[in-house]
Amino acid sequence: MISSWVVSHLSKEGLPPTRDALSQYVLKKLEKTARYAGEHSNFYNEIFKKVGRAPVTISSLEDLSKLPFTCAGDLLKNPYYFLCVSQSEVLRGYSVETLAGENKQIFFTRDDLENVVDAISSVFDSMGISPNTNLAIVFPAEHEWGVPNLIRRAAAKSGGRTTQVDVPDLDQQLSQLKVLNPEMIIGSAQQLFFLSTVMLKQDISLTSYPKSVIVSHGCIPYIFTEKAKATVERAWRNRVFEHFGITEMGFNVAFECGVHDGLHINEVDVYAEVIDPETGDPLPSGERGELVLTSLSQRAMPILRYRTGYVSTIIDRPCTCGDALTRRLKIHSTLATDEDLLNQPLVFRPF
Repeated sequence: MISSWVVSHLSKEGLPPTRDALSQYVLKKLEKTARYAGEHSNFYNEIFKKVGRAPVTISSLEDLSKLPFTCAGDLLKNPYYFLCVSQSEVLRGYSVETLAGENKQIFFTRDDLENVVDAISSVFDSMGISPNTNLAIVFPAEHEWGVPNLIRRAAAKSGGRTTQVDVPDLDQQLSQLKVLNPEMIIGSAQQLFFLSTVMLKQDISLTSYPKSVIVSHGCIPYIFTEKAKATVERAWRNRVFEHFGITEMGFNVAFECGVHDGLHINEVDVYAEVIDPETGDPLPSGERGELVLTSLSQRAMPILRYRTGYVSTIIDRPCTCGDALTRRLKIHSTLATDEDLLNQPLVFRPF
């Protein structure tokens, strides 16, 4: 899945596809990103000086762990304070509503979004998308460079044909999918779960079922549980592939392979660590804690050591799919309370 994207980046740097080489590559990108943010972002320039870390030097992961965390509250105060480019270079912004009803704004240059498209396209290539593949995109309608448009661009790069299924009514969506008869479906976890529930309740059968179903989650903190996953698989009569991404990290954090034992991390664009949510101390692989992410490829608005609120585990043993290169991620729950989640539905929308 994502390993081919990682290998291609190592190859560009003349590095072999080994864990040691990837570790060296990631350390260099961590230092480059931290230095870039410290020089160009008012927020990081100020905070690094405050903690005595300017200029930033990262020669080990221990050095990274000494950098302060970035929290959602920091983004809410003044997102423009994070910008590393002029506003004229910003192609697109996205707004994510928090549990408290406030909006976080995340900015991207064209280069940033083209990189997102290329990463998705690499995953489509590994899944065998071809010029004859009909891909249904089941996401709410958005403007240019919204998530459905990014997926459509990625599929086009891989040669696939796409149709967006974005009518608001679930029955109409199902009717459209019956006519399309797609070989592959990608959609938001919420939308595919609700569609699947309707299919099972109404005992709806299709003449044929898609070969691949990709479920995207992460941009809003509702956990795609094993129960929800089983519902989708039962309705579509196929194993689903999970994609996890958050807006702050450029959408592409991790993708599931056919072994379904954790999601392979996109380690050339994102660095993942797990911390004790109480002490902030890094936890070793295999231990459960809060997921913290650092963006490695974003030019407009790199974000360092971002506390996501997701309770997760990182797996570093080789996967039986044959990928011994990338680490894997398991999302278990969220630090938000059930009351928070029930009382404040979240909205993801571009602006």
